[in-house]
Amino acid sequence: MKYAFSSEVRKDLGKNASHRLRERGYVPAVIYGSNMNTLPLEINSKEVEDFTRNYGSGGLVGLNVGGVNYTVFVKEIQKDPVTGKIIHVDFQQASQNERINVSVPIILRGKSSVERGGSIIQQQLRDIEVECSARDIPKALEFDISQFKPGDILKVADMEFGQEISIIQDPQSIIASIAFAKDSIEESEE
Repeated sequence: MKYAFSSEVRKDLGKNASHRLRERGYVPAVIYGSNMNTLPLEINSKEVEDFTRNYGSGGLVGLNVGGVNYTVFVKEIQKDPVTGKIIHVDFQQASQNERINVSVPIILRGKSSVERGGSIIQQQLRDIEVECSARDIPKALEFDISQFKPGDILKVADMEFGQEISIIQDPQSIIASIAFAKDSIEESEE
């Protein structure tokens, strides 16, 4: 386990209570699972922001709720569309061997060499839906695009995954494409 959160059960529920919670520097959250009742939680917003900045949203984490420890994964992080601040987190309890559906971030490596050549990277997918056991949830799925040229397309089917991971997403979904920079198009037209 790469990270552990501490939290408390939320006593006040509803829109106004959630707003007051955020003003105090906490984020409303829930934990649920197949063998437990849903628990509304409050978690320190700084802790959640540090976690997402350093670890993304994939993988198993520890969650201490009032002295009781759970092994969970982040099922969903909701952000304010204007400010980008985290406004709610869903944790799902995980058994090590249970297969689950989870969204995993996609990281493109080698962007600078592509952009240095005057190309533009258009990334359409930033996350990909996979099914795997809780212990096999990857932090992120990485792909090297440093050798890509304008006109190249990266599809889900082009990525390699271990046998422990099944892709739920359409294999023909486009992750990224490489386009000519506008300046190079204008120069070739002259």
